[in-house]
Amino acid sequence: MTLTYEHPKWREVMGEALHPGGEALSRRLIRLCDFPPGARILDAGCGMGATLGLLVEEGFDALGLDRSDDLLSKAKQKGPAVHGNLRDMPFEDGSFDGAICECVLSQQKKLSPALSEVARVLKDGGILGVTDIFAVNRGYDSQGRDGSCASGARSVLEMNEAFTIHGFEVFFFEAYPKLLRECTAQLIWAGIIEAPIKTCCSLSYGLWLCRKLAMKVH
Repeated sequence: MTLTYEHPKWREVMGEALHPGGEALSRRLIRLCDFPPGARILDAGCGMGATLGLLVEEGFDALGLDRSDDLLSKAKQKGPAVHGNLRDMPFEDGSFDGAICECVLSQQKKLSPALSEVARVLKDGGILGVTDIFAVNRGYDSQGRDGSCASGARSVLEMNEAFTIHGFEVFFFEAYPKLLRECTAQLIWAGIIEAPIKTCCSLSYGLWLCRKLAMKVH
């Protein structure tokens, strides 16, 4: 099945970033993460490599990972990237100083496998920067939205609980409801998605910063 974000017109509308907020939000995310100079950073779910290119531009030792061969071929033009699944990444434990995950967690049917893997490949104290769609209220009904980011939208509380369970401390959050509304309007106008019911009220877009806590040794 072709995922919505792999739709050719999606790229025409959204640009290489493939997510609400585009390059501007990706740059803000990188700045807020405040990675140390030359840090080893994983772009988990790198898509066409827009953010991977920004990380390389900023002087980081960045590596992209994506499951789409089509998107990966374009990402490799921006920086080093490998084929892989977020739920089973081909890296050793503690391989990265930081990680970025943009509009990827909402594509996961279950958060646990993906977050467990991200935590595994991050060093203790490593920063995880996330931007993604979220449900304004817990118990959001995603029925009828299979194949889209909206199908995996979770509330901020559910996201924060998942981060905590997997050894992360959430220390920053921002919401960008306007960005999602603008994105939705553009996609509807382009005929990529149908006009949703109450989406602008039930969904929003957010940015999380999380720190991997060190494992306690008893």
